[in-house]
Formats: sequence, C-alpha cells, structure tokens
Amino acid sequence: MTPHRRRARARRPLPDPVRVEELVAFLRADRSWRDEVAKRLVARLDQRLVRSAKACGCRPLAHVAEELDSQACVDLGPGAPYQLAKAVYGQVRLRGAARLRQTARSLRVLGVFLCGNDLAHCPCTAALARDPQQDRIERVVTGALDGAGF
Repeated sequence: MTPHRRRARARRPLPDPVRVEELVAFLRADRSWRDEVAKRLVARLDQRLVRSAKACGCRPLAHVAEELDSQACVDLGPGAPYQLAKAVYGQVRLRGAARLRQTARSLRVLGVFLCGNDLAHCPCTAALARDPQQDRIERVVTGALDGAGF
C-alpha cells in the first residue's frame, strides 16, 4: 500500500504592504482623491454628522473603525463617531462581516479626508496602509470606496 499524499495548492503571494510614508506622499501630491471622496462618500452622509466628526478629529473615527474591523458585532453608542459609523453602515451594500469590514475601511477613508494636511500622524492613514487588500498606492482610497459600493 502506497501512502497518499495530498497535493497543496500553490497560494498567491500576498502583496507587499503599502508603506505609510509612500501613501502620505501620494495623498499630498495627488489631490484628486479628495474630490472623489467628497463626491462618492461625504455627499451621501448627513453634513451635520460630518462637521461633528471633523470637530472631534479622526482619532475617534479610527477607534470606531478598529472596533468594527475586529469584531463580528458592535454596539454603537451615542456620539458623533458612532452616529457617523451607523450612517456609513447604512450606505454599504454588503452583508455580514464583509459589511462591517467595508464600513471600517470607509470610515478610515473619511478620517483621512477630515484630517487635512496632518496625514503623517493620522491613525486612519496608517490603518489604510496596513490593509492587506491594497497593493497599489493609487488605488488605496478608491479601492476602499469601490469595495464598499460607493
């Protein structure tokens, strides 16, 4: 009797992660992504929530996005970042865990949009750069919006 060996499929290699410095340099050089985010994401949200989130800064948004990304179910409480997360969640056309993941990515894109010029210290920029689904710098922001259905 010969031993049976199971053949393993060759896995696709994971793309090299985008470095934060490269992403920051790209976002500062190419300002067209801001128009894209404003047209596809910010225009669909309540502007009072967007202004409240801008007043709070992007750190609360990054925290909520991290909660959404790490859990299967999140209890969103009161406060502008949580209300904004609910609004974005309502706009994402996916279901289940993919909906939570894409909501988190969209919140990070919104956080980068609201940060302005301090992108090097923005936690949302660092999280977008670490995203394993992004392998090309020019597609980080638009890829996150496309994945969420915006």
